[in-house]
Amino acid sequence: MKPYVKPYYAMTIDPIHVGTGGTRLERVDLSIVRDPATKLPKIPGSSISGPARAYTALETKKYRWEENGREYSCAGRGGEGGEKHCGMVNPACPVCVPYGFSKGTGNSLQGLAQFFDAHILLFPVASMIGPVWVTSPLALEAYEIADFLEDRFYPLGKQVEARENLNFGWIMLEKAKDNLEKIDQIKKKIPEEIPEFIKQRVVLVSDTVFPKIVNSNLEVRTSVSIDPDTGAAEEKALFTYEAIPRGTILKFDVVYNSGEFFKVGDKDLKLQDGRNVDIQWVKEQVEEGLKLFEVLGIGGMNTRGMGRVRVLNLEEVNKDAREN
Repeated sequence: MKPYVKPYYAMTIDPIHVGTGGTRLERVDLSIVRDPATKLPKIPGSSISGPARAYTALETKKYRWEENGREYSCAGRGGEGGEKHCGMVNPACPVCVPYGFSKGTGNSLQGLAQFFDAHILLFPVASMIGPVWVTSPLALEAYEIADFLEDRFYPLGKQVEARENLNFGWIMLEKAKDNLEKIDQIKKKIPEEIPEFIKQRVVLVSDTVFPKIVNSNLEVRTSVSIDPDTGAAEEKALFTYEAIPRGTILKFDVVYNSGEFFKVGDKDLKLQDGRNVDIQWVKEQVEEGLKLFEVLGIGGMNTRGMGRVRVLNLEEVNKDAREN
């Protein structure tokens, strides 16, 4: 069975901060991860798969559990060498099989779900008519469309069609009136999963202007470290950090593989009822974790009001039929 690629669309409910791992000489102390080619913020696949694994473990009761007097934890690294991963393949573990595990030579498995980076599809910006969502041909994967916009914008939603000029933060652009046939083609690339109120306020700009609009309108916060002994702010502990703002639409892909061609040692991957591990089962376990993004969040600064994401196109899972 061929691998199945499913694109996921997600809307940020809170600002999202996935940091670069340290301070840099930039406009803020703690910057977020960016694509090196486009300089657009992104969320690495590892920052999606890690929380998804932990949340799938929570949902399937594999976060911390005991069997035959031994403690297991299928979330995270599973100890220093993966020794706490159960690695159970008969029946297949709903965490170790989709996300992978390693328990030494000959007893490991690459996860049957492969996660890719989340990129910005639609970016919210304040304008004179309220919030609008900005995108570009590259963001919509409209590679066949040349960068013909220059310093202009095309309205893709009805709420912005009447404007001859529109500001995107501090950038003011003029509406373009040519290439309308190409614009109709691009409109079809906006996924149907996107909420209708956002679709009505979508604006297309060039791939050159888009990164400038995004990086100029990221959320920037200032915080201070607190001394736990006094409860007051620590001296010289003021710092700033940036985040992808709430209301941003992101897109990321997950590739699902069937377990029929995989073994762990000499054991086949089998479910509790003896069936082979198929793509649908793997996808159901992963989506059990993805649905908790809306509650528990991803990235850093979760205790500072950041991190929650709603994945828009999750399938309903029949819990009675789900294998644990």
